[in-house]
Amino acid sequence: MTDSIYFSLYQDVPNYPVRIFQTAHWAMGNGVELEVNIIGKSHRVISRRGNDCLTEFITCFDENLPEQALERICLLPGRVHEQEYHSGNLVYRVNVETVPRVFNTMQAFTDSLEGVPLAGVLTHDFIHAPGHSGTPLPFTGLALNSDTNTFYTVHTYPESGISIISRTAIDLPVLSTAS
Repeated sequence: MTDSIYFSLYQDVPNYPVRIFQTAHWAMGNGVELEVNIIGKSHRVISRRGNDCLTEFITCFDENLPEQALERICLLPGRVHEQEYHSGNLVYRVNVETVPRVFNTMQAFTDSLEGVPLAGVLTHDFIHAPGHSGTPLPFTGLALNSDTNTFYTVHTYPESGISIISRTAIDLPVLSTAS
């Protein structure tokens, strides 16, 4: 992996053209709608409920990516990015880490989630990636657990022996009934 990989989060959908390899539309149990896109070795997830909208990317650095991100973090090996964001009526909890493991397949990744019931899976293998003879093909994948309002992502980099994995839970604020 020669490029820096970033997690970024935007309010609304930034004006940023992407080449979509795979797409899915999912609904979480709490009514949050997801538009999930695999964009190269990267992903974009647009989360909407009513007028509230957040867009997440995990992607290589690109100087054309809009600057007005709520967050932009370089994902470094051995570090975990764990953060909670509030936007409108969305509570967005993300955990992203670079792990010294390459998942050979999306099935191997979903198996590592140990019994999490999945309502949807989206994956794309990069068949024409250069320099991968004898190593697993790189792939990007996303999986949804609608019961817990959580989605998971994996990006594999066999040439570097790492994967970037994330877990994102989107909740709605709990209104206190105490007076």
